[in-house]
Amino acid sequence: MTAPTAIEVSVVVLSYDRVHLLERTLRALFDPKVSRGVPFELIVVDNHIERRAEALVGHLAQSAPFPVRYLAHGDRNYSIVRNLGVKAAKGRYVAFVDDDEEPQAGWLAELYACLERTGADAAFGRKLPLFETGAPPDWDPKARLFTADRQEPQDSPIEMFGRRRRPGKGLGTGNSIFRTATCLTDEEPFAVRFGIGGGEDTYLLFKLAQEGRRFIWCPAAVVVEFMEKERIRPQYILQRFKRGSQHYASRRVLLSSRRRYMTLRVGALGLAQVLVHSPLFLVTLPFSRAASFAHRVGMAKGIGKLTWRKPIGFIDERAA
Repeated sequence: MTAPTAIEVSVVVLSYDRVHLLERTLRALFDPKVSRGVPFELIVVDNHIERRAEALVGHLAQSAPFPVRYLAHGDRNYSIVRNLGVKAAKGRYVAFVDDDEEPQAGWLAELYACLERTGADAAFGRKLPLFETGAPPDWDPKARLFTADRQEPQDSPIEMFGRRRRPGKGLGTGNSIFRTATCLTDEEPFAVRFGIGGGEDTYLLFKLAQEGRRFIWCPAAVVVEFMEKERIRPQYILQRFKRGSQHYASRRVLLSSRRRYMTLRVGALGLAQVLVHSPLFLVTLPFSRAASFAHRVGMAKGIGKLTWRKPIGFIDERAA
């Protein structure tokens, strides 16, 4: 293994029990077309008590053309393992990709170029789905619920607050890069209290936005997310959207200097979503499964904003 003279980017990959998908992610990172010469290191953080990814990472590291490190922590908490990866990172930038995602050609190079070119603090790329079943479900034939794409030009600014905000459209640590010196300086950049059921990235992004950090959209950086059949069950999807809406509401309230006002605001938005989507669900149900399910998602988002004080924790995607 030949280490580069200077590491520009630390790529952090988290793993729990999807080693069969993790191998796909790691082998994609070995393709030189992904980095296009950008010097990087790979840090894999295993969040399973049995260290299920250790053998795979050790095997691949033997022939890696870049530094590879394996870390592990047995407590089920996304924040703990993200923080472990960040703490170990040596790069000026830290990029995140999930263990069910396959980076495409130019992925790392494009994210890196975005921050170098714009001076922004973080950049986010597109996620496109690949279905184990071969096609999207009939209640979402265009896979809109599985696609993260803001459909905005390269280097477009991302606003978390204000009139142009579209925080739910393509943001998340699954395909992202952060400037270490401005975004990841805290001892625990990802709040451990939010690491059980996810949403730790939502809290960090809102916090960074409040501090004036600049985010940009980088559609040229693409990952393909493998959607196993268990993850396209309607009830699972509804739970995910409900939980995501809970994350949005709770983080807005907790980070607000006017918590009572923000509580009323997100509650009013949630109630409006329920009142609007409920009758539309009933109207469209006999005619279009896709349209009716979209309104079920809208209802789930509304309910999530109304129930954020009773958060949904870890959702077992393999449960019946």
